[in-house]
Amino acid sequence: MNRKTTHVAILASMLAFGGSAWSQIPATAPYNTDPQNEYVQDQTSDGISNLNMVLCIVHGMSLSDMVNAGAYVALVDKNKCDTKSRSSASNSTGGSSGSTATPSYINAVVNVTQATDADPMYAKIWMSLTEQGHVTTVYAYLSATQAPSATMPYGAFHLDYLGKVQGVTQFNGFIDAASGALTFYEGDANQGQSGSVTALALTGSSSTSSGSGSMAVPGGGTFDFAFDASSFVRKDTLGTQCFDRTKTHADRSVWQYGTYNRNDGTRVDVANPGFPVTATYAAASYYGFASYWGINFQGLDLNSIADAQPIPSLTVTDQRPGNTTTYNVSKIGGKLTKFTQHASTLLALDGIPFSFGGDLSNQTTPALSVTGWQNWVVQWDHASQSFTVTGHQVCNGGPCVTTSISPAVTINSSALSNTPINGWSDSFGGNISIPSTGAAHADTDAVYFYTQSTVTPGSSGEPTALYCLSQCPTAAALSAFPGGGSSASPFGANTDHQWFSAQGANTVTYAFGATGLVENSTSMVLEQASQYPSGSMYAQNGIMTGRLFDTALASSNCPNGMPAGTVCEPGNPQVYYQWQTGPNQWSQSLWLTKTADSSVVALDPPVNLAYVVPTGAAYGSWAGKTILLQFNGFGNLFGIPGYCVSPADNSPVDCSANNSRYVSMFSLPDGDATMTLPGSTPTPLIVKALDAELRLKKLLLSDAACTVGNVTLTSQAVPTGGTHDPSSSSDAHYLGTEPTPASTQPKVIDGVVQP
Repeated sequence: MNRKTTHVAILASMLAFGGSAWSQIPATAPYNTDPQNEYVQDQTSDGISNLNMVLCIVHGMSLSDMVNAGAYVALVDKNKCDTKSRSSASNSTGGSSGSTATPSYINAVVNVTQATDADPMYAKIWMSLTEQGHVTTVYAYLSATQAPSATMPYGAFHLDYLGKVQGVTQFNGFIDAASGALTFYEGDANQGQSGSVTALALTGSSSTSSGSGSMAVPGGGTFDFAFDASSFVRKDTLGTQCFDRTKTHADRSVWQYGTYNRNDGTRVDVANPGFPVTATYAAASYYGFASYWGINFQGLDLNSIADAQPIPSLTVTDQRPGNTTTYNVSKIGGKLTKFTQHASTLLALDGIPFSFGGDLSNQTTPALSVTGWQNWVVQWDHASQSFTVTGHQVCNGGPCVTTSISPAVTINSSALSNTPINGWSDSFGGNISIPSTGAAHADTDAVYFYTQSTVTPGSSGEPTALYCLSQCPTAAALSAFPGGGSSASPFGANTDHQWFSAQGANTVTYAFGATGLVENSTSMVLEQASQYPSGSMYAQNGIMTGRLFDTALASSNCPNGMPAGTVCEPGNPQVYYQWQTGPNQWSQSLWLTKTADSSVVALDPPVNLAYVVPTGAAYGSWAGKTILLQFNGFGNLFGIPGYCVSPADNSPVDCSANNSRYVSMFSLPDGDATMTLPGSTPTPLIVKALDAELRLKKLLLSDAACTVGNVTLTSQAVPTGGTHDPSSSSDAHYLGTEPTPASTQPKVIDGVVQP
């Protein structure tokens, strides 16, 4: 067998596509050589997302590049392969926030062998990953005898895999390609019971770009589908639907962009990017990743280890090629973030949505349903010199979804003139503040937005005292919180619903130092899931304060006419802080210090990049507008606005609709060269898509493309069993004893062989 990658994907086939290259960039530069993947997204592929994830993970191990290299360590980012979760409606931050973009590495020990090019290639794989606090061990056995070809579009291979948690099987499946057909089967721990099995049978021809298949999915649903060079037809519980396979007619979303130096095509990263690490603790080793968003190790639950600075007996070693630096890890179950102000104007915000909390009852024309306190979605309208309401967000303790208001309504010109607006705009990098003016707002009014950085407890220059007016946890409130029931509040001093102003007694003062945020000698930390009442709105994302200030709150911050004893937050602070605590890593302080000199390791926060959206119909109402994109490092460029679509037919839907998918409003064109990475020596950037999806255009069934050609729905028999257990010595596909790699450093990271 030729040593060629045997990675395949089903309906979501990975297709190579090229981007425009700048003439001055060498042909050998990463901009021109980094591979690009593009796949078709359809409800059918949603049903078999686990199949595509398995194939993506195996593809990330670079099996064909490591034949007969001996046992080696491979790290594969699970988040990059989980296409379903990254496009959920809850992920409505323009393509994932930095925290969710942080790698979650699967650690694998791999051994690939092949006697000669004419013989089968065999791969034995032992994987471990941490999900929801549990370590899952996956055993996989692959045999491949033929690469994809015109007569064998999927090649010829067989992959068996099985996953266990604490020795108990959780899932078991296989993928098989032979004789131009592909079959897939996966059952969970209850396999054999109704609704626990996903299965697929697919036949196809690359010479005619046609095929047909059937699929059974969890819950008992079934699909029949077929395709030819021009169309794709699917029959499911919603009936028969047809789609145009023409690429130029499809909608496109990019989930990962590469960023390169415009002059030479080399990859561009932040100055201090995240990096892979390995930890040694209690005589065991764990692979992980350290970044601005936290430090995680596969198989090691840091929440089970007491807070300490540093954690004793936990040693971390750098896993970047040629780097053997060792570190200590310090941990506090809460995190202080500093927000630093930047200025703009309402004109720059024209047509760009942002959200803020407030009561707009009787403040709009027409009033319609704009009543009560809501988290409203509004935008500035340059033409009418007014704010308009386009929707409202509802969170209810879970993922926030936006419900549209159509037609949009206008906020009366005097409604917000005496009230400062503190809100959130993805396209302006996050938090924004619009001060009150005492008059109707205009284009020239100030808009302040903020960049963020984490304050390391005990570091120089940290604030020693912080003052809180809104959502302020106290020692008494946190003590009573765990037993207070689902409606209990962790906030004290009547600060639950205060906003901007309060009587002075209804504020809280904190100290901040080496142990984090402290009130009355008590740390404001609640880092264990067991400390949160069942059903609490804070159980998922933890507790976050309102804005904290390093100068005392005063009446001088208030507008005229406020009652005696009232203190207010400053309207447009140069700096403010927020404290958060919770069971998730992004709500905690974890930092590395070098063992050699105890210096703190710098890990850069997101960098805002100004981007001017191109003109043209493809960019809709965003054409020509300037937005801020968040750059978290190579492959992590986010902040493009989005909307929701139905997975059934790809049509736009409200994000509150069941199972809606959040996708980007537009894509940056390959070769786009309008951004610059700021710094002492600014770097001109050029981008290209590394990972993109196409959503096919729906056709009417009466369309000729849906009734002619090779598009014939033919039900096929899907597999009902036949799994192997590669972890069992009695199974024909037994892996044997896990080998010890010659080096503990990863030889492959996300498909890239390390030097």
